[in-house]
Amino acid sequence: MIAVAAACICFGWKAGLLAIVMAGFAAAAIETASDTIGAGGWLRVAVFVASAFGLWLVVQLFRVVSFYEQVYRNAQPTMEDIPGLGWSCYPDGRMRFVNPKALEFVGLTVEEMKKLMEAGDTAWWQPFVHPDDLERSLALWKHSLSSGEPLIDEQRVRRHDGTYRWFRDSAVASRDEHGRITAWYGTTVDIDDQRKAEAALRESEQQLRQLIDTVPALIWCATPDGKPSYLNQPLLRWTGMSQSGETTGTASQFAATIIEAVHPDDQPSFQAALSQSFKSGDPFMLKYRLRRADGNYRWIDGKAEPLRDTDGRILQWYGVCLDIHDEMQAQEAARLADERLARALRAASLSEMSVSIAHELNQPLQAVVANANAFQRWLRANPPNFERASRTAEWIIRDVDAAADVVNRIRALFTQAGNSRQPIQLNTVINETCELVSDKLQAGKIRLEIDLDPALPSVGADRVQIEQVVINLVRNAIEAMQETPVHARILRIATRLRNSEMLEVAVSDRGHGIDDSDRIFEAFFTTKKDGIGMGLAICRSVIEAHGGRVWAESAPGRGATVTFSLPVQSPERDREPIDVGTLVASKVQTGHEPERLPV
Repeated sequence: MIAVAAACICFGWKAGLLAIVMAGFAAAAIETASDTIGAGGWLRVAVFVASAFGLWLVVQLFRVVSFYEQVYRNAQPTMEDIPGLGWSCYPDGRMRFVNPKALEFVGLTVEEMKKLMEAGDTAWWQPFVHPDDLERSLALWKHSLSSGEPLIDEQRVRRHDGTYRWFRDSAVASRDEHGRITAWYGTTVDIDDQRKAEAALRESEQQLRQLIDTVPALIWCATPDGKPSYLNQPLLRWTGMSQSGETTGTASQFAATIIEAVHPDDQPSFQAALSQSFKSGDPFMLKYRLRRADGNYRWIDGKAEPLRDTDGRILQWYGVCLDIHDEMQAQEAARLADERLARALRAASLSEMSVSIAHELNQPLQAVVANANAFQRWLRANPPNFERASRTAEWIIRDVDAAADVVNRIRALFTQAGNSRQPIQLNTVINETCELVSDKLQAGKIRLEIDLDPALPSVGADRVQIEQVVINLVRNAIEAMQETPVHARILRIATRLRNSEMLEVAVSDRGHGIDDSDRIFEAFFTTKKDGIGMGLAICRSVIEAHGGRVWAESAPGRGATVTFSLPVQSPERDREPIDVGTLVASKVQTGHEPERLPV
């Protein structure tokens, strides 16, 4: 059975156990068959069975011991297999082992390492540690040696090429059954890339924080329940809060602090909007007044958006507050300025209308006075000239009718009515005008030259208005030649048909010319000492109301020519009423659209 047990150990425990059992039963059977059952027979059988069980137990123990030895011998790692830099020390700190990776990193050969180990120097590793980290690392190592506590340290270790890299050093003490330290085992892991990534992240975070603190805006972050997690420096300075004060309070305290700083008139809307956003997760947008640290309220444009995860849950609230106080004040100032400008324009329009009315009435009234004086002179003549007096009386009646027409047009201006054009002959109007101003021409010793196109067609126009235009232009020409030598005082009026649709009337003088021919048609612009600057402005309004155009040409020192054009009579166009509102010149400034009086 012993031989069988030895065989089973050599060739396999299963077969050995089976062989032992079979050998035991076979031996018992032989003993039973060879001897009769008698005294001592059963005892030998029992001995065989017990021997077989004992051998089975020995083999089983051998199997267990062999299994654990095999498992632990094959699976136990060696120091060479440790990832990173592995090392081991005696309890007093002397080096007992360094794995090849550590030797390769620091650039030591096995022989050099053996010399260090044989020298028993406990500080052999210090030359490889960065000088800035040496004192801290040495203190931690001494503390672990004296207390037996695990060592955890991070330091820069010099590589064989002279560069330093960050490593995390971890070591634990191995103890015997009595708790005494038998050795130290440690690993040193390269964390240089991790430290650089962390440094880059901190630098990026610092730059972002500086950017947020630099931008001219009040920025805040809050947790999903509204508790502030970050307030930038401008916001802290604005509200006078401290980073370690209100920001560490509860959400309700922060909300109370903010709501207290909001203007009392804006608190209800602000509180409702903020609560609604925190409750529903909707963006927050509101303009309100917020009290600054100096106690003054300023308008703020507040906005906030939630940051959500992939499941839609709110992770963080990000808000920004912009100071729009100056903008709001500018808008209010602009609104008030617009109101003042509107009132000024209405006053100016009323003033222009008054001046225009006075100008319109002044001309026929002056004509009435002049003709009345003439009428009186004809009656006082010896003998009285009743024929000329009668003609003058007719002119007085016509001028009075013209004044009445002006009044009627002004009345029509406010009753939204308009006059209709009638066919008129411009040559006739010019001849009658020249007859009216004949006294002035004689008094100014001005020679009149008339060049009228006999084939000039009629135009559809308001006769009184066109006559008023011609009188204005002639009187301006007469006044322009007051300083012109007498022999050179020539007033020339010409008409011509420019094309089949337009005709032109030109009034020329030999005065000093016009300095600014572009502005003389603007209202209240005048070159005369006693002028009001409305005559030419009214002329332009009249001509443009009839579909024509007026312009001036000047030759400095040789006079000026003012020309207006009118469209040839058209039945369709002449049926359109004349907008009497345009009789009042309203172009106050060059480049602005003409404005009409309110009707």
